[in-house]
Amino acid sequence: MIIRNFTSEDYPAIAGIHNRQEIAWPERPRTPEGWANSDRNRGPQSRYQRWVAVEDGRVVGFASYSQSPWDYPPQSFYVNVEVLPEYQRRGIGAALYVQVMDGIQAFHPPALRADAFANLPQGFAFLQKRGFYEAFRETPVSLDVNAFDPAPYAGLEAKLADEGIIIKTLREMEADPDRDRKLYNLYWQANDDVPHEGELSEHPAFDEWIGWGLRDPSILPDAYFIAIKGDNYIGLRELSGYTDQDSLLGGLLGVRRENRQRGVGLALQLRGISYAKAHGYRLLKTCTAIQNAPMQALFNKLGYARSPEWQQCQKDIGS
Repeated sequence: MIIRNFTSEDYPAIAGIHNRQEIAWPERPRTPEGWANSDRNRGPQSRYQRWVAVEDGRVVGFASYSQSPWDYPPQSFYVNVEVLPEYQRRGIGAALYVQVMDGIQAFHPPALRADAFANLPQGFAFLQKRGFYEAFRETPVSLDVNAFDPAPYAGLEAKLADEGIIIKTLREMEADPDRDRKLYNLYWQANDDVPHEGELSEHPAFDEWIGWGLRDPSILPDAYFIAIKGDNYIGLRELSGYTDQDSLLGGLLGVRRENRQRGVGLALQLRGISYAKAHGYRLLKTCTAIQNAPMQALFNKLGYARSPEWQQCQKDIGS
């Protein structure tokens, strides 16, 4: 087995490895093209590096470190190690982890982050052995849109319209020259109010956010809903494409603080459900922190089913 630097020719291999892991939580598509696009949209201030493990003439595992400038403890790194199931328990993951730690030590990060999943306990055991602990947990949820009954909520949008609140799509708001800037401001106010796995720091630059927040290929302009009151954007609901063509992925759902408790979030959810059903999707998938009581209650109300939880783990290193 050898470990070498990742090249662009390895995208199909790492996408295949990732999709073999049986990770039970929603995410944007892990196709070679989608992954390459995410890398291209990575902010220039965010350090990252990736390696692959090669055995029997094929890529059988990969590992990486990456940095987010707007969450986790400042200057911390996310690390990831994945190996094909049939090549696990051979020391390949351990060797890849050593490679990541060797590569990251020059930056002296105060902490590392990594993901584990309740349905894959071997991953958490791997991290625990290396000094990680669970710092945060989220619940993946999914809704069978064909089994959902919207009748109890039939008058909600009309009620909001009487209050001056309407719902439009991202595409319908193309004529607003300030659309993207308004969405950027709304997105980060809503995002900052959601329970997070680490400390929030600076927001990404506007142009950087545009790259992954509005122009990612998985974004569906007709399934990105915006609640508007007058000229103000007061709520949003992101939906995007998913690896599974039978499903839609829900991203951020948020409403400005002064407009909550009026049913805006519920109306945005219902729009997403209606879109999914009208376009032949069977499932809506999303994820929410176990500490996010209002969102957990909304998912319960609408009948979302729960999947094994996503464990976000941390290793404290110090300065």
